[in-house]
Amino acid sequence: MVSEHVQSRSSRRLRTEEKIISAAAALFLEHGYRATTVRSIAQSAEVSVGRVMSTGDKDVLLVRCFDRWIGQLQSGTYAAPAKTKSRADAEAAAASAGTVLDGTDSGGTDSARTTSAGPRSGERPSAVQSHLLGIFLPFLEFFAAHEDLSRDYAAALMRVRGKPEVFDSLALDLQEQLVSSLTSIGIGEDYARTSASALYDSYLGILFRWAASTMSLDEAIHALLGIIAFHTRFGGPR
Repeated sequence: MVSEHVQSRSSRRLRTEEKIISAAAALFLEHGYRATTVRSIAQSAEVSVGRVMSTGDKDVLLVRCFDRWIGQLQSGTYAAPAKTKSRADAEAAAASAGTVLDGTDSGGTDSARTTSAGPRSGERPSAVQSHLLGIFLPFLEFFAAHEDLSRDYAAALMRVRGKPEVFDSLALDLQEQLVSSLTSIGIGEDYARTSASALYDSYLGILFRWAASTMSLDEAIHALLGIIAFHTRFGGPR
């Protein structure tokens, strides 16, 4: 009975935490990091401010939201939230003025999918290089669509103690996908694992550079393609 009671209490705690993360995620996407308050998260989740703070401060909540979004992008289960009327109105106004919003042009075409950037000037990426880029592309597109929030996320990562999932299980899962792709073209497993780790670290480096500069989505894609080309052009030791 005691064990069942403890499990029930732990289950309730986890459900409440998930509710808080869901509320924070929706508010961060809608209003941004700085405009979202702990109190507004508590109101949305229908819990006390103290209960929110026991889950984490805003930095921790933002990192946990990104862990969730990145995990969903990796598994292919991410679903963009429905646009609110204010968001739809803002996009309509931007489109009529010819202004770019959230990484898309006025026609709604994703710049990442129309870029012709290759590993080197005048050279188109190979099928394998394009496939490897495709593994990273959903994350690059997500960060481009939420550029200000992603910058706040990069800053929060520097402040939060502990080990976010993006440096742990999520990193390992993505690297396994990279290893599988690299070994499929005949690269030896040891070299493939070293390259997968280097590719992942380079990808994170590009994201931090993007967050701290005026780098565009096309420039981020081009930089990553160059690194992918380096790790695939010669194949490495078998």
